[in-house]
Formats: sequence, structure tokens, C-alpha cells
Amino acid sequence: MNMRERITGDIARVGFTTIAVPDPEGVFAYSVGFTELGHPEIFVSGLRLENCHGILWAIFHKIQSGETFVAGQTDTSIGNFPVGFRYLPDVAANDFCCQALFHYEDSGKTPTFLQMVIPDNNGLLPWDNGYDHEFMRAQRHLWVDLN
Repeated sequence: MNMRERITGDIARVGFTTIAVPDPEGVFAYSVGFTELGHPEIFVSGLRLENCHGILWAIFHKIQSGETFVAGQTDTSIGNFPVGFRYLPDVAANDFCCQALFHYEDSGKTPTFLQMVIPDNNGLLPWDNGYDHEFMRAQRHLWVDLN
């Protein structure tokens, strides 16, 4: 089974799939299938590989129950910590979310992406006063900053 068949099969069976990449510069993962629900796909980095799917699964269930995540939002109901959402620009999606783009290329749908931003060990996000910027070494800053 090739990657495209796996993605299509996972979406048909459970509603989405997680593409997790154990990159030497840090693990990242993203959803493929949230577009089917009219929601942006979610990109996350800075977590351990084994946690990425669980976080995306929790988000998927919230989307299924009618919740929507938008850029600028902070959410405390996904895990044991606050997370922020920011726009993931097209150039970053092209570089990091290739399988999602390939999946939708013939469908007439154009996925959009949000980056879920992870807090530091004190629960602060990068735009909060007092954020420990050492944590940014584990998390890719690909998102668009809000003014």
C-alpha cells in the first residue's frame, strides 16, 4: 500500500490520518482529513512523536462535535496545557505538509493550515510575557504572528 492509499483508507475508515515525521531538527506532525469537515488541517511540532497522534485525535473529536479552532485562539481543553493556534503560511505548508497537499490536489479542495503552538514548561505561549524562549528550539516557528 502506498502513502496515498493509506491516507485515503484512513480518512474513509476513521475520518483523518496523522502524518508524523521524525525529522532530525525535531518531530513534526499534521492532520490530513480535517478539510473534509470544513476545518483547517493542524500542524504541530515540539512534541514527542508518540504524542502527536493523540493530540490530533483529540482535536478531531472536538471538530466532529462542532468545535472550530481559529488563528488567534488559545485553548485549554485539548491537553493538560494551553495551546495556541496561528495561521501556517502556504510556503510552510508547501515545505512541511506535502502529503495533505498531494491528497487534495485532484479533489478541487484547497486545504488551509493552522499551527498548534505548544507552551513552555510554565504554560506560557511564545507571545506571552515571561515565555522561556529556550523552548523554541524544540518547536518550529512557522506560524504567522498576529498584530
